[in-house]
Amino acid sequence: MIQYILIFLFVFTSCENIYLGRNLKFQLGQLKLPEIFSDGMVLQRDTTVAIWGQSKPNKLVTITSSWGYNVSTTSDENGKWQTVVKTKKDPGPYSLKVKSGIKSIDIKDILMGEVWLASGQSNMEMTFDYCCNTTDSSREEISIANYPHIRMFNVKKNLSIKPLETVKGSWESAVGERITDFSAVGYFFAKKLHKKLKVPIGIIHSSWGGSRIEAWTSHDVLSNIKQYNKKLSDLENLNDKAEYTRQHFERFESYPLASGPMDLLLAEMFPQIGYLDFYLPGWKKLDHIGQRHISETKDDRLWGVGMLDPENSLDKELGNTTVVGATIFKNSFKASDIKTNNYSIEIIPDKDAPWGLWEYDIYVNGSSRVGSSLIDLKGDSYRFNKVKKKYDIDPSFLIEGINIITVRVFGHAHLGKIVITDSNNSEVQLSRKWRFKVAAEEYSQFDNYQYPYTSLYVYDKVHVSLSTRPKAVDINNKTLGSLYNGMIHPIIPYGIKGIIWYQGETNTEQGGPEFEDYRMLFPLMVDDWRNKFGHEVPFYFAQIAPYFNYGGMLPHLRAAQNSFLSIPKTGMIVTLDIGEKYDIHPSNKHDVGYRFARLALNRAYGIKITDSGPIFNYFKKEGKILKVYFHYTGSGLVMSDYNNRSWFEIADADKKYHEASVANYNNHLEISSINVRNPKYLRYAWSDTATATLFNLDGLPASPFSSEENMTGSAPFMSSFENDLNLTAPTDLQCIAQGNSILLSWTGSSSFSYKIERSLSEDFSEPIDEFYSNSNHYTDTDLQSFPHLTYFYRVTALYSDMHSDPTDVISIIYPK
Repeated sequence: MIQYILIFLFVFTSCENIYLGRNLKFQLGQLKLPEIFSDGMVLQRDTTVAIWGQSKPNKLVTITSSWGYNVSTTSDENGKWQTVVKTKKDPGPYSLKVKSGIKSIDIKDILMGEVWLASGQSNMEMTFDYCCNTTDSSREEISIANYPHIRMFNVKKNLSIKPLETVKGSWESAVGERITDFSAVGYFFAKKLHKKLKVPIGIIHSSWGGSRIEAWTSHDVLSNIKQYNKKLSDLENLNDKAEYTRQHFERFESYPLASGPMDLLLAEMFPQIGYLDFYLPGWKKLDHIGQRHISETKDDRLWGVGMLDPENSLDKELGNTTVVGATIFKNSFKASDIKTNNYSIEIIPDKDAPWGLWEYDIYVNGSSRVGSSLIDLKGDSYRFNKVKKKYDIDPSFLIEGINIITVRVFGHAHLGKIVITDSNNSEVQLSRKWRFKVAAEEYSQFDNYQYPYTSLYVYDKVHVSLSTRPKAVDINNKTLGSLYNGMIHPIIPYGIKGIIWYQGETNTEQGGPEFEDYRMLFPLMVDDWRNKFGHEVPFYFAQIAPYFNYGGMLPHLRAAQNSFLSIPKTGMIVTLDIGEKYDIHPSNKHDVGYRFARLALNRAYGIKITDSGPIFNYFKKEGKILKVYFHYTGSGLVMSDYNNRSWFEIADADKKYHEASVANYNNHLEISSINVRNPKYLRYAWSDTATATLFNLDGLPASPFSSEENMTGSAPFMSSFENDLNLTAPTDLQCIAQGNSILLSWTGSSSFSYKIERSLSEDFSEPIDEFYSNSNHYTDTDLQSFPHLTYFYRVTALYSDMHSDPTDVISIIYPK
């Protein structure tokens, strides 16, 4: 989830997380491996991969593999060691023994295949049992999943202000119910690769909902950026405070909060999404909090006593500490003639209270619930709290004389205004002073993180002075470097083929039209991760999907993402057609994963396939018409009407945009508007909630764009993969006749596919036969055995709709 957790003001982590915590640091002297080296792991095939661990200092460590590669190394003075092993092309399974002295560790069921890191925030994290709008066809997918050669390592969530040595997690195979907790995007990505490549696929999944890019960026990078220096230096001083805070909260029972405020708001606004069905059971589990204080009507000696301030809060009474959690308020009123006099209670929410979760339950005389905005006892329903509500008090709840009214507030300790009236609509006097007790306080979770990553720490059995309890420190999944340190650094330099990344929603909410920080940090993060993994791995990322609550900033974030295509070996998938306007977590993860796979198959594995939708190149003005050209048109462009809106807009010099008409000429569009006589500017899908109307024939949607982002007339968003392709001709073409075939081989990049041409004339004027290969060799078996013929061959490298010059022509007589 993203920033909607507005009420979660204080988030902590512990000293053991911050400085190589007790559970996350190798114990000196023990032979130990990071958990990523464990049964069922997938190693990157046909290469050299790192393996590392801990032993006694200055001791010999030997690694013996069942595939015939053995190696030894010596640990350093701290007991740390690292070496490399060569892997096989064949999938296995294999085993591995690590031995030092009399201690040994055996790893079984190892596969050799293609390993990818999947990272980002909630849309990458989303599982087959995530939230309420579950992944498309999740039950069906779980029922048919039988892919023992697809495996995923889920990195357990962790925070740290210092790089950690290891992570918690285990390898699981994609079989049946086991995929329930898989990243859905990672699973569908792996499934497509596995079916196409016919090799094992390993996914290392490391993501955290609501995270910012700053959290995934290492301090090595951030320390070189002046604007982050002060924040980094402040982090160094937080260790003792964080440990003190942890010690305070670990004394109390805690219960994970069921949801964030936006979830419940959306539950009311858009019931078809199903948020309520998912979160309401969790809220019911919290209903016990404070019940002891609610039912106690006499012994409130340790309760605070105070008058509400003008904002209807008790901040002053609580030592100017903003309280978020569960607060119990008590007052009393006098009732008479209760058999004939009907009483009602009205709660008027404080309109100036901080926005967030602000829910209430009203009780009379200890246990009789009059009304609730959170759980409707008459049915599973919810009403958002910022409305005036009036409840009739059941006469059986009342007694003659003094009655106790109790209000439990979840969220900010703002009571609002309480009015009690009788049958004559006369207001019944309440005391100006309220008694109050903080029954639970909300702070971040310290371990076993689950959405929304905060818990209620219950103060039922003790009195806590909020004015003297530890002050908050802010280390969370948005803190500089916290997730890199806790969830990426510990898996480096595990051998991977590439990275897929889905992140940016949280940065969208808190950025500006320029998104200067995001534009700066993303390429630095990519470069840093690549350097630390040891090679320039492919890095493919998802463009953010439509959502109604981005405040108009989404098009600008997408423009920044478009610009990242200039980074070498990157690729971008577009999700404009599979978003859900009112759900930031679209359920269609199938297409997200498969689109990532198309990028990988084409660019990382050289299988010829269109891997991107149209990307704006340039336009030419001809009178009132703009002729618009794109990259990645594939076999042609397709316009799909969406409620008769094209989502193309043009403007003249005043930059007042008007909806445009579109004529499709297959390889370009012609765009015009009767309202624009002299068009100068063009944009497409420039809205938080725009829908896709432009595709190529492969069904891939075009990326949103604005010509204002780049007015040079060049191709601003052309993929660096294309710019850096260097599509030179293959070299060293050779052929040899062997049996009933001719074997051809050449030198060329594995990123491309190849066209082999064969002719009976050296100038290729005779009829030409064409064959295709995704590797640097081809066996031609379509030959005539008589008479003796001279065959001429040449080979051309291919990528998308581009091709290199052909090789020099070679010839061979067949049969000899």
